[in-house]
Amino acid sequence: MFGYVRLHKPTITMGEYEQYRGVYCTLCRRLGKRYGLGARMTLSYDMTFLALLHAALEADEPDFCAGRCSFNPTKKCLRCQNTVATDLAADLGTMLAYYKLKDTLADEKFLKKLGAACVYPILAAYRRRAAKRRPDIDREIAAMMTAQAQAEAARTSSIDRAAEPFAKMLSYMAALVAQDDTQRVVLERFGYCLGRWVYLIDAVDDLADDLAGGQYNPYALAKNLRADDADGIKSCREYAALTLNACLAECIAAYNLLDVRRFDGILRNILEEGMPAIQKRVILGEEKSHEP
Repeated sequence: MFGYVRLHKPTITMGEYEQYRGVYCTLCRRLGKRYGLGARMTLSYDMTFLALLHAALEADEPDFCAGRCSFNPTKKCLRCQNTVATDLAADLGTMLAYYKLKDTLADEKFLKKLGAACVYPILAAYRRRAAKRRPDIDREIAAMMTAQAQAEAARTSSIDRAAEPFAKMLSYMAALVAQDDTQRVVLERFGYCLGRWVYLIDAVDDLADDLAGGQYNPYALAKNLRADDADGIKSCREYAALTLNACLAECIAAYNLLDVRRFDGILRNILEEGMPAIQKRVILGEEKSHEP
């Protein structure tokens, strides 16, 4: 994904922050354990959020224990001994990193393509390993990423059609741990709204760069924008805020229907404070650094 689903640190409690870091660090370790040292570079806030969500719905506790960071042994951190949720997030993140790299190779300019081409064989090997573990999931993600690429290649000016494949993919991923039909419906709606928000906020964040480089952006086509149209770009950002607010409100409404066993404070911090804070910076044109 893109790195927008983040904590709001000023209001998170110290204990909750330590738990968040524990899941984040466990996901990093599981990526290395399952795929190799290089796979840790695919670690993201978004997959950490998905691991937290899935762990929050599990019957079994994550069972935190004390540990140390693999890259900085002097730094203490928590680790989850129950790694079911983080293993799933590691596999999903590995698949997504590969398919996003394929998208870069297809759509970006020479220098970015060159860098992507160097990394491609490594991520392709990781993805093959993930596909062996979860072949059905890999097929679903591949189909949805293909649909996303086709929508963008067709240069659709419909914001709804552009966001649909990614929203469906997050809907599918969120519902992978559903324990009954009712929970599945709620998780699918939650994931759909989250995926739509992530795709559209990334489009707003990239708007100026896409206009300058002539790359596809649904907002640019929907509003017939030019790179030198500062007023039009500002108006488009304000328009996008309305759509993003609606997506986020529906996402939170769906979350409120879930029977969350743990991490509620962390998840609400992200949904109700972290994501709105990121959205505000994007609308103001201030946000471009997605990951640490």
